[in-house]
Amino acid sequence: GWHSSPIWPAWWMNGDDASNGEFDMFEGYEPNEYAFISLHNWDKGLYGNCTIPDNITQYYNGSGTMYGGMSQLSPSGTSLESFNKAGGGVYVMQWDHGKFIREWTFVKPDVPADLLNGNPNPDTWGMPNAYFPFGKNCHPETVNNMYLILNIAFCNPPVTEECKDVVRMQPEAFKETYFLINNMQVFCRPNEQCLTGIYGSG
Repeated sequence: GWHSSPIWPAWWMNGDDASNGEFDMFEGYEPNEYAFISLHNWDKGLYGNCTIPDNITQYYNGSGTMYGGMSQLSPSGTSLESFNKAGGGVYVMQWDHGKFIREWTFVKPDVPADLLNGNPNPDTWGMPNAYFPFGKNCHPETVNNMYLILNIAFCNPPVTEECKDVVRMQPEAFKETYFLINNMQVFCRPNEQCLTGIYGSG
């Protein structure tokens, strides 16, 4: 059944208010070996309902969906302990604004050469691990003007007393709780300004 995970790492995008929406490229929950990849429409009054087509599984290669497809699950072995034991890998999100968001998770050593060389061509990578189309099912501006966030929180909701006790009483359990990132890159199309600033962590 559902439980509150003591660690809750996430790589995601958010804006300054609800009209910007939210997209989560990675959310990890113990003991799952897959990640949640989710689209959030926080302003239904402005954009209407955002839904995923019933045939979405024809367009992505994941391990399942939740919440009507608004959360798609990456393949097993692409999150937390199993991902680390393999030596890590690369998470890639392609956002074609107003058209779709696609995501791939490559576990070492199976990382495309064009990605390693800094010339990514997503159309050669095969079926993505998550796919969110925009159009008649989901307003093209549901997510817009976002910034990237990396964080590790504790005890995802609904928070249980058991989880809070682990965080309070077992600090040694979190000595290996961190992101180890070798590289983070943003690629834009030629003559396109898709990265406009950097926010610090203070």
